[in-house]
Amino acid sequence: MTGHEFQIPWRKILQTGVMQTNSIIRNTSSLFIAHLASRILTLVLAIILPRYLEGGFEDLGKYYAALWLVNLLAMLTELGMYTPLIREVAADRSKASQIITNALAIRLILCFVTFLIITVLVRFMYREIAPLLYILAISEIMSAIAQLLRRIFRAFERMEFEALGIILERVTVFILGLWVVMRGYGITSFCIVVLAASALSFVLTLLIMLWKFARPSLKLLDLKVCGYLLKQSLPFALGGALSIVYFRIDGLMLKQIMGSGGNLAIGWYGTCYNFVTALTIIPGAFMGAVFPVMSRMVQSSASAVDYLYTKSLKLTFIVALPIAIGGTFLAGDIVQILYPGELFDLQIQAALSRILRILIWAGALMFFNTVLITVLRAANKRRAFSIVMAIVASVNISSNLILIPRYGHIGPAVSMVISELVLLLCGLWYVHSHVCKLSEFGFLLKSAFASAFLALGLFFWEHVAKFGEDIHIALTISLAIVSYFAVIIAMRGITRADIALVRGRFQR
Repeated sequence: MTGHEFQIPWRKILQTGVMQTNSIIRNTSSLFIAHLASRILTLVLAIILPRYLEGGFEDLGKYYAALWLVNLLAMLTELGMYTPLIREVAADRSKASQIITNALAIRLILCFVTFLIITVLVRFMYREIAPLLYILAISEIMSAIAQLLRRIFRAFERMEFEALGIILERVTVFILGLWVVMRGYGITSFCIVVLAASALSFVLTLLIMLWKFARPSLKLLDLKVCGYLLKQSLPFALGGALSIVYFRIDGLMLKQIMGSGGNLAIGWYGTCYNFVTALTIIPGAFMGAVFPVMSRMVQSSASAVDYLYTKSLKLTFIVALPIAIGGTFLAGDIVQILYPGELFDLQIQAALSRILRILIWAGALMFFNTVLITVLRAANKRRAFSIVMAIVASVNISSNLILIPRYGHIGPAVSMVISELVLLLCGLWYVHSHVCKLSEFGFLLKSAFASAFLALGLFFWEHVAKFGEDIHIALTISLAIVSYFAVIIAMRGITRADIALVRGRFQR
């Protein structure tokens, strides 16, 4: 393709109201800051908690097991409602009060059913972590209702209010949670802090919605509207449920298969998983802000969808590949700094290093898959999304059943990489066959070349550096970032159009 073919008529698109000039940058910034702060605080807690918890990584593993089980069951409360709710309110904001009223009614019933299921599971399977499960279940129910309300904020493209609730919750957990564990109160008290933070976030979210957006009312409760929402949501429910199963079942399988060592194994795995998910806020925040805009584009301009899809995938590729390569080289150094030998033995350090080196590649693949999943949701490809997630969840469960008995805590990390790769291949095939196509391919080779240059630089720096460990890792990361983007810019791998997309300004 020639450069002329990339000249999308943005003025015409803007005139028809398909895209607002500053919406993406405002919403991306809000969500990015909120999720960045949330993931960083969560990551810092994962680093600090093992130092003060009496059982160390084993107690942390109990927390992860309870949290992930609650997250898994919380899929029942969502029932695929987020996507159609955003789409319906974004299309006609006057329906906001009616839609949120009926969506809340559905969600409250589902929350009650979920809590009953957790009660049964505690009685027959998870008595060891029963207090943690009950506390986190109530917390998750509050969060589920708050998340539903926040979808109204997204539909109105006012993500700064969503960001405020997220930041309040995570800061509360961080400050009070850190205080209780340092005072020796243990993991149960930490879970109580999580519950209190969820309650605060819920109250703030509810007040903002009532003040700025919509007021639920029993007068607006309508069985026909509930039925319509369920009809629109259920096709997404299967895909969403399979997605949650995919992201949470590996840790629970690790706990069950490993037996007496399961809590320790999931403590290690969950800690490294937090490192990886901390990175995925980059594509998550960006594509979360792009989603309403892309949803409008699908209905009006195929060429604009191709353009935005290409640029989104390009930017995530350019960021993800060096992260994976850098993480592979530096995982051991990072673990030694964060979990020093005077506090943690070599077995712990070795386990964390091995898991992190593998999981970082799953994190890179998550960057690309975030773009693909957003495209499927924006194009309302519910059936395709469900089929793809069914395939990926099946691959994940099957590979875990094979790998965990043989390789222990390494098994879920390898399984995650395999599953993300399957998701990427299936997603690319379907999107390119039925939704939109890449209008540019040169960035693949340019990013690969710059990443190869980065790998050589990291290898060289690893063997010639004579500084202290902390200085060494800081210099290595700094030089890696500078050298990689210097090569990318020199090769014109990043263009003005790419920068314009991030800034929310679209020009010819």
